[in-house]
Amino acid sequence: MDALHIFLIILCVLLSGAVGALVYACVNMEKKVDQHEKWAEWFRAEIDAVYFRLKMVDEKNLFEKDDDVGFVFSEIIRVTKEFNETIK
Repeated sequence: MDALHIFLIILCVLLSGAVGALVYACVNMEKKVDQHEKWAEWFRAEIDAVYFRLKMVDEKNLFEKDDDVGFVFSEIIRVTKEFNETIK
């Protein structure tokens, strides 16, 4: 075997190792992205549930009419809406 054949064998081994490492990294990242997507969907559902429960609590707009409580309640509603829109 001459030097060219040895060089090509070493190059193939190194490239195979690099490809294997890249495949492993891609699969690992895909798993993490899937986990984050599931978490974001769960979190979005929780925000929707909180918003729905807040609206149920204030069916007759009693909190919105009160000055101090109404301000806090309306801010909670506003933050919930903004956060929900940001996630979507």
